[in-house]
Amino acid sequence: MLVDDDATARAATASVLAGAGFEVVGEASTGEEAIQRARVMSPTVAVIDVALPGMGAVTAARRLRDLSAQRLEIVAIASFGDVAHLGEMVSTGTAAYVVKGKPADLIGAIRAVSSGSGLLSAEASRPVLEEISRLYERERERNEELEQSVTQLQALSVTDWLTGLKNHGYFFDRLSEELERARRYDRPLAVVMADIDDFKAVNDNYGHSTGDAVLRGMGEAFRRQIREVDIACRVGGEEFGIIMPETDAEGAIQAAERIRLAVADQPMSGVGQVTVSLGVSVFPHDAQSAKDIVEAADRALYSAKRAGKNCTKLSGGAPAFAGSGRSLTSMTPVVGTLLAALRMRAPWLADHSVRVAELSTQIGTVLELKVFELERLRLTGLLHDVGMLAVPDSVLLKTESLNDEDWAAIRAHAASGFDLIAEAVHEDVANAVLCHHEQLDGEGYPRRLKEADIPLFARIVLVADAYDAMTSDRPHRPRMVPEQAFAELRAHAGSRFDANVVRAMIEVDRLMSRTADIVEFPGRTG
Repeated sequence: MLVDDDATARAATASVLAGAGFEVVGEASTGEEAIQRARVMSPTVAVIDVALPGMGAVTAARRLRDLSAQRLEIVAIASFGDVAHLGEMVSTGTAAYVVKGKPADLIGAIRAVSSGSGLLSAEASRPVLEEISRLYERERERNEELEQSVTQLQALSVTDWLTGLKNHGYFFDRLSEELERARRYDRPLAVVMADIDDFKAVNDNYGHSTGDAVLRGMGEAFRRQIREVDIACRVGGEEFGIIMPETDAEGAIQAAERIRLAVADQPMSGVGQVTVSLGVSVFPHDAQSAKDIVEAADRALYSAKRAGKNCTKLSGGAPAFAGSGRSLTSMTPVVGTLLAALRMRAPWLADHSVRVAELSTQIGTVLELKVFELERLRLTGLLHDVGMLAVPDSVLLKTESLNDEDWAAIRAHAASGFDLIAEAVHEDVANAVLCHHEQLDGEGYPRRLKEADIPLFARIVLVADAYDAMTSDRPHRPRMVPEQAFAELRAHAGSRFDANVVRAMIEVDRLMSRTADIVEFPGRTG
């Protein structure tokens, strides 16, 4: 098809192409006319003049390609006076560019695009190459901006907004990596857990803004005292964790004491002296797994608290759960296998579980849970819906409203989840999975527990689960905006939901909003 508003030029071109063995199925003087005729004639090549009036050559080329049921190749032609406009056709996917008055070039261009290649004549090269260069540069700049944004977001996602140290998730990710490295090369690895002494009294007596200032000061003290290879993180409300590669017990004790003395010697504005207690554990002597080495350091930390605070204690290497017969070391394959099965069956449900786990951990941090409690809470969030594996596909994947029988199958998932994991995880996790749909007013399931009889982990996961469900799309209703979801949580605080947990959830949102406000993206001003 020839698309050119110059009838004389079209006739001459048609004659040249017919002599070369090509079939000209139609001609058009405007883009609109070309589109109408192409619906009937179905050309495989369109020769388009870049000076086309009406909708223009660029729009015509795109519309023709969108309309065609088969691959439609575009050849752009221009008079010598319009050569500069050839570059405008690059973004349409045009494969060949030639100048009018050179029949051999046009014939070569049509043959080239018909065989799946392209052609750029010498006269057409400058504007086309300039446009390609400009588009490339613009894409490069855009990619650099995207890479910078991704880097900023990645840094933000692993950074505690208040202290500038790394956060809870980063601590456990890096600990697993460093532990694997220590095991491979048979090297020691130390973990130090530190907790600010009497921090609740600081918040109660001086206010949370002063408490935040103390936490920032603590972050500074940790940064000054650790080595470049050490990794300091805020893992809980006032609890910190430090990973020390290539460090034995003696070296870790010395480092912990250096931190303790530095904190005690640094008066905090508006408060005065603040102290920390620290616990130390070392691989391989005290524990073999990441979770167990943290548990060992946490027990040593509690020992330091009981000994009068403002001191450092070394782990004695006691088992992770004395008398329970269960170890956290068996959790990883269980979690991985069950979540993999859930993701294969219902990917949206596995993604929901990951979000609930992270949100539950953030709520637990606001509630000032200890680090080992946060890990059990996160595991509860990951596993809370594994019982859905026992729900029939006819119910789990149903897109219309559920009937009473369907709901009965859904409600059975809490007990099914408990049965799946009870022998593999700590009892706190198993019980919370069983009870994560219990409500304070006794209207939940499966045991109709009330108030304090419901495990704290279950009360936290219930709020995180409800919030994520409300703010996610569902087949029977659209998602709520966060404000609507928070209004729903507030409306049922004290009856369905634990009011303290709801307040912590709102605080999580406030802190996340504050974090988002300080992110700067390329090109953003103000």
